[in-house]
Amino acid sequence: MVLFDLEGRPLITTSDAPFRSPEEIVNQQWFSRAIGGEGNFYFTGPHVQQLSTSAYPWVITYSQQISYATDNGELKQGLLLIDMNFSAVSELCKTAKLGSTGYVYFIDNNGKIVYHPLQQLINSNILNEDLEAVNEHIFGTFINTFEGRERLVIIDTVNNARWRIVGVAFMDELMSGLNQFTTVMMVILLLCIAITIIIARTVSSWISRPIKELEHLMLSVEKRNFAAPPTVSGNQEVAALSQSFAIMVLRIRQLMDDIVKSQELKRKFELDALQAKINPHFLYNTLDSVVWMAEQNDTEGVIRMITALARLFRISISKGHDIITLSEELEHVRNYLIIQQTRYQDKFEYSITIEEDMKDLPTIKLIAQPIVENAIYHGIKYLQEMGHIDISVYRRKPGAVVVEIRDNGVGMNEETLSNILSFSANHPSNGNGIGVRNVHQRVQLYYGSDFGLEISSELDEGTLVRIVIPEGTPIHPIKVVKK
Repeated sequence: MVLFDLEGRPLITTSDAPFRSPEEIVNQQWFSRAIGGEGNFYFTGPHVQQLSTSAYPWVITYSQQISYATDNGELKQGLLLIDMNFSAVSELCKTAKLGSTGYVYFIDNNGKIVYHPLQQLINSNILNEDLEAVNEHIFGTFINTFEGRERLVIIDTVNNARWRIVGVAFMDELMSGLNQFTTVMMVILLLCIAITIIIARTVSSWISRPIKELEHLMLSVEKRNFAAPPTVSGNQEVAALSQSFAIMVLRIRQLMDDIVKSQELKRKFELDALQAKINPHFLYNTLDSVVWMAEQNDTEGVIRMITALARLFRISISKGHDIITLSEELEHVRNYLIIQQTRYQDKFEYSITIEEDMKDLPTIKLIAQPIVENAIYHGIKYLQEMGHIDISVYRRKPGAVVVEIRDNGVGMNEETLSNILSFSANHPSNGNGIGVRNVHQRVQLYYGSDFGLEISSELDEGTLVRIVIPEGTPIHPIKVVKK
């Protein structure tokens, strides 16, 4: 390592050998390349270094123009030289083995060979190297055929010097043991298969015998023979299964005695579950509206929305009753529309009409609000003009009441309408129509398959939903005590 000034005079050195004259130093390639390129470094490929008259080693040279400070603090320019012994690179490459005849060599950023283990043969034109194919790659691997022999070429690039390290392995050497390896693996595989079949048949026979006995007992129960079946002897798992099966048969006999009652309870539980599925969905959207108003610092709006929300929940809770009057159901929808009008800043108008003598007719609660919610979120929300939601209640002969909800929203195409009209709980959905299906299922579970929802819609024309329920005997409104 030597620091020269720009005239070629050595300032600091790690060598004791005398240097050539400054005129000879500045004319060497590594010196002239670095002059004027402050901040840039240069690698000079393998060459005979001629710094001294006493030694001529093969080296790789790093040179860079730098700035240095003198003892009195003056800043001057100099040139830093670092010589690396090329024999170390040569020995390292020779130890890298890629098969019996594979090798490693270096090329510089100009695509010329820096080091090759067969350098003398290449220089004598006795041996060629496939530099054309290598120069097309910066890094990675590829397979090619050169001079009649298929080769695997591995390339990587040294970041600073932009030299490439090239490894060459011959495919015939790499694949020489493949056939033998394949044969051994096939023998081992066949042996494993044979052993597995023998073990499987033995274990299967041991397990299947008590299972077949249990199967006969199950076939007997299938033929409506519910007498207590005897237990089956065998391994611990089958014996436990047999005992559990006997207990199950006895339990079935008990359940058959009160099947009518349990079916009624199941019907009620399904109604409750479907109703609970709607309530959280509605609560989320309402609270989202309240948060939006609070962020706008609209205190009066927040109070108005919270008040409407409280009225909504008084009707929703209804002292635990599932049946309320039509007037209470419409009051619930009215409070919901008040909230949504505030949230969407009067983006829509609404009207609610019902004949006086129909206000006390009974209905299951929370059937109109999910439909109105869908009308807003999937129809009115995307309108540029004023939206309209019209709700009317009228009689349909014989003995049916219709709650009709009409909007002038964007409507639906035939495919979307067909999917919703299927009313299938297992139908894939992106979220649209969940409330519609729940309302339809609740109405049919409570009133029967003759009632439910009727939907018609056209794109850009709006949507019409009719909720059809039977006309029952008028009831008194539920009085909710304010606390």
